[in-house]
Amino acid sequence: MAEDDNAWVLDSLVNFLRGPVWHVPIMTFIEHKSLTFEECEDEEEKEKRKEDETKIHQEYKTLVDFMLGSYMEDMGISPEQFESACGKAAINTPFHQTLFEQVWAADDFQVFRRMMIQKNLELQLQTLEILQQRYGIVPESCTPAGGLPTNEQDLMNEVIKKSLEEHEALEGNLDTETKDMEKAIAESSEENRRIETQMAKEQEMLERALKMSLSEEGGGGEDTKMDKPSAPPFMAASTIDPEEVKRRQEYLKRQRDRLLALKQKERERQLATYEQTNNTANERPKSATAARKYLSGGTVDAKTLQVRRALAQRLRNEVIDQ
Repeated sequence: MAEDDNAWVLDSLVNFLRGPVWHVPIMTFIEHKSLTFEECEDEEEKEKRKEDETKIHQEYKTLVDFMLGSYMEDMGISPEQFESACGKAAINTPFHQTLFEQVWAADDFQVFRRMMIQKNLELQLQTLEILQQRYGIVPESCTPAGGLPTNEQDLMNEVIKKSLEEHEALEGNLDTETKDMEKAIAESSEENRRIETQMAKEQEMLERALKMSLSEEGGGGEDTKMDKPSAPPFMAASTIDPEEVKRRQEYLKRQRDRLLALKQKERERQLATYEQTNNTANERPKSATAARKYLSGGTVDAKTLQVRRALAQRLRNEVIDQ
């Protein structure tokens, strides 16, 4: 394979990672499965969660390999040829570090775990943001340090718009008690501050796990002397009556589930638009079908580990060189 072909192969795959055929199933998995990733102090519960988290990590590896393998089939290139391309060609296509984290996390459990906890907190904050916007309250900060990638911010803006429209249509059916609770949650800055503080700490821990993994060529070991566990989701520390706290927790969890449903629906719409515009049925039949198969609840099998590891290492070099 010529050197120019090598450059095209690598840039083509990075463009694939930036597009909806990759982004939609990967982000749908991360968001929905992140709900399992919450710190706790009870040792028995911690062990049970560890088993669940390890299983989810394996599912994530399988999905990443399935998507990459399907795309490689579309390109008609073998894992060996791709590995050769990774070793020779430069990446000329810019990419957000989030893409690197998504690929690298498949090989490192601690990076994966920190990424998932961060996403869980982000969803909590976004749920509060939507609730606050209903009452004309604009919080100081609604996104993690460094902001969201452009496609995610655009999606979130669309989801907020649709959520507000949906709430306006249903507002007349809300009882006074629910309206009062919504307004009380929206006007309280306590929960925002708690989640933002925890997100900043988790971002540091994610960066630490990444740095440790990069320096050890993919450690994947246990956390070492990490900070105190993060608080449970929603309204954890408060002087409000415990029964009221419980009601608010349950209400916010339901709102989070609605947020996830809206985000998935919007992602599927974006994927459908992209497929229609770019004729992916003919140009990328395997990867487009792979994305649809996952979103429809079908089971996926890993295609190849070799591609993921070669890609992760190449992206790693790009991140370190920056």
